[in-house]
Amino acid sequence: MNETINPTNASDSTWTTGDDRVRVPNTSMLPGSEKAPPATVGMLRNAVQGAHETIDRLAESAAPAVRELGESVAAAAQTLDAKTDQLRETRDEWVESARSTVRSNPLVSVAAAFALGAVIARITR
Repeated sequence: MNETINPTNASDSTWTTGDDRVRVPNTSMLPGSEKAPPATVGMLRNAVQGAHETIDRLAESAAPAVRELGESVAAAAQTLDAKTDQLRETRDEWVESARSTVRSNPLVSVAAAFALGAVIARITR
């Protein structure tokens, strides 16, 4: 019933795994490699150098435009701040004017508020 398994009963064949393979580095693009012709390496170097030069020229030509855009945004922000301050002053003047009107004519103000409330109630029904 209870059998013991002897290691001699196991199969003597070994399983191959991916680790058994010999790994060879890809040296096709290293300088002095026999796989990559020197002309190819030279062409790649020229292409990379050309790309660097093109990017440098684009960056130089874009810098003034970016600077000008930043200045425009700063000017727009200043204008917006000035307009906001002006609107706040106007609001404060209107509120003070309304307060002085209510203080000088309280009964007229209450009657006007009642009339306005009645009109709003009639419109919303």
